[in-house]
This record gives sequence, structure tokens and C-alpha cells, in this order.
Amino acid sequence: MQQRRSRLRFILDNLGWLIGSLLLAFAVWYAALSGRDPVEQRRLIGQVPIELRYDEGLIVANRPPTAAQVTVRGLQSVFETLELRQVKVIADLSGLPPRDEPYSIELRGILAPEVRGAAVVAVQPSRISVQLARRAEQLRSISVRYEPPPPIGYAVTTQLAQTEALVVGAAERVAQVAAVQVKVNAQNQRGTFTVTLPLSAVDADGRPITDVTLTPSEVAVTVDVQPRSDVTELAVEPRLIGELPNGYLRVNQTWSPRRVFVRGNQRAIEAMNGVIFTEPIDLSNRTQTFTQIVRLSVPSGVTLLEPRDITVTVEIEPVQGSREFTGIPVQVQGIDTADFAVTVQPERVTVIVRGAQVALETLTAEDIRIFVSLSGLGVGIHQVKLQATVAREGFSGDNVVIPNDVVEVNITARNPTPTLMP
Repeated sequence: MQQRRSRLRFILDNLGWLIGSLLLAFAVWYAALSGRDPVEQRRLIGQVPIELRYDEGLIVANRPPTAAQVTVRGLQSVFETLELRQVKVIADLSGLPPRDEPYSIELRGILAPEVRGAAVVAVQPSRISVQLARRAEQLRSISVRYEPPPPIGYAVTTQLAQTEALVVGAAERVAQVAAVQVKVNAQNQRGTFTVTLPLSAVDADGRPITDVTLTPSEVAVTVDVQPRSDVTELAVEPRLIGELPNGYLRVNQTWSPRRVFVRGNQRAIEAMNGVIFTEPIDLSNRTQTFTQIVRLSVPSGVTLLEPRDITVTVEIEPVQGSREFTGIPVQVQGIDTADFAVTVQPERVTVIVRGAQVALETLTAEDIRIFVSLSGLGVGIHQVKLQATVAREGFSGDNVVIPNDVVEVNITARNPTPTLMP
């Protein structure tokens, strides 16, 4: 008994030293561990998807952010193996009822259970707005809309791989869906082809409703475009009459539309040989490019499937030519002839003028001016390049070719300064 009391007394007398030793040992261990594996705080590269949690039968009616930036604090060794898939960002709306006003929900970040020695300390954004609504779904038949309309004279049929689509969304928006459409473009297609096209939900006025989900989101459509048996396609040909004035040339003509569809007396249509002409377009006295709207000459017993006027543009250009002029005097400019005497060699030159033939026929030598510019030149002999202008509409100096376009110019002073003798 006495021995047991002695042991208890010994333990009590040394308890403080024992606790101090343990704390000291823990401090030494922690310092050693921290030196090898320090604590860091990092913002993870990339964004983490936001997981929305809400009660069954509800749906998110707005479009909140779908991802967030996460900051993690932990041991350095954790970051060496940490992956984004081990991080979750949760917006918890469990137990909240649907309402028109959105909820402001705090985002919470957590790490997977296998990640030890770290924790999420910040999420950016920290809160998001989420609007909850009653979830609804409804089956709708898929209708085909031709955009642009099918070509005139062709019959178009379509076959859908699936005839119905499931519309899912907020009850209010699902109720507004009047139709599910697929838009088919058969304007420039012929024969049979299959194409996969997206589906779209629209209201009664044809306006798109985007905040609902369609299943499937696209459908395969087989389209068959075939000529109508009672319709014939003809090529349009402008009927040009008359002759252009001398000196002018028709270089091109364009027209639109280039093809039309007719029906009616089959013999009369066969006699047209696949071509329908416009009403006459007179080229007499035409000297410029022009555009004219004309009708088609439709034989008796034949009817246009769609009344069309034809827009015809005829491009007209003057015939180009050239003409030589000799003995054109060289004029001087840019110097005061009262103070300086100027001689030019040669004094007259031959030039060639190019342009429209009809304009060249009335051009005279007096319309052409050849000159040398002596601005900035002083006394002496200079080699100067000739320049030209034409005083007639439709011509410029660029139309003039001077075969020998450099002349020698001698400039002397009329009143030279006397030389002083010593």
C-alpha cells in the first residue's frame, strides 16, 4: 500500500514534466513535417462545374452560371495529385418551393473523401441567383417548315425519322409551345437526299422559345424534290433588237431570273424548245450601259406559274482606238519669262492619243497641250520630261502617249548681274 502511494506521488510530481515533454515532442515533429510539406493556398487552374440540388418535380427556370473558380488551402503534397474532378461546388436549394423571384444561393466547395490535408476556402462567385419553377413535359408532333419556300414547279415531300419530340421545361414555358419545327431548305436541291437538322420550339406566332429542352434535339429528314408533271421549266432569253451606233460595242448582258415555270397547252410549250423570250429591247441610240425591266412573251394557251418581270442589264462600251497628232508645240510653265530666256529642243513633238473612237474623231490638235514644268530650275541646260493635258471631256493626260518625252531646256538670264573688275 505504501509502495502504491509512492508511485502515485512520483507520477503527480512529474506530470508537468511529462506533459511538457509530449508538447515539445509534438512541436519538434510538426516543425520537421512542415519543413518537408508546407501549407499552401492556391487557386485551382480551370473551373469546377456547379452542381444544383433541388427537389424532384422542379426545374431551374433561369440560366445561372454553370462553373466556378475554387481556392484550396492544404499541404503542398496534396496539390501534386489533386484533380478538378475531386472538387465539387454545390448550390443547395433542397426544400425551397418554386417562385417568380430567384433565390440567392451560397456556393459551397468540398473535396472528395480521399483528399486529406486540404480544404476549399473560397469559391468565386460566392453566390448565384437561381429561379425554381414547376417542371412540365409534353409530347409535340414535329412539323416541317420550308425555308426558303420550295422551288416553283417542283413537288417536295419529306419523311421524318421521328414524328414527335418531348418538350421539357418550366410549366409556364412548356404551355406556350405551340409547335416543334424542323426547317428544310430545298431551294437548290433536286432528287432525294437525307439530312439531319436541329429542332426548334415556337409559340403560336412562330416566335422561338429557347428556354425549353427538346428530346431529341435534332431529327433526320429524307427530302424528295421532283418536277411537277403539269409544269415545264423554261430558260429565259432576252430579245435584243436594233443596232448600236457606230463606235460602240455590246460587251455583255445579264438578266434575272434566268428560268421560269409554265403550264398549259403542251404542244405550244414543246414548240418553244425550252426557251422563252422577253419582249423586244431596242439597242438603237444606246451609248451607255443600261438596265431595263421587261415582260416575257408568253404564247397563247401558255401560262406563267408565277408572273415575273425580267431585269436585263446590257453592258455597252465605246470602241477604243488611237490617233496621231504631229507638230504639237511644247509650252513652258513654272518660270518667269520676263527674267529668263528659255529655249526648248525640240520645240514641237508628235503624240498619240488613245480613247473612245467616236471621241477621237472630233478631237483636234488645239485640244492637246504639251508642256514642261521648270519650277525650281535655275540657269543652265536641263533634261526635262514632257507632260500632257487634254481639254476635252473623257480624256486626260493619261490618254496621251509621247514617244520622245524628254526634251533639252536651256535657261539663261535676261539681265545678268555685271561682274565687278578689281
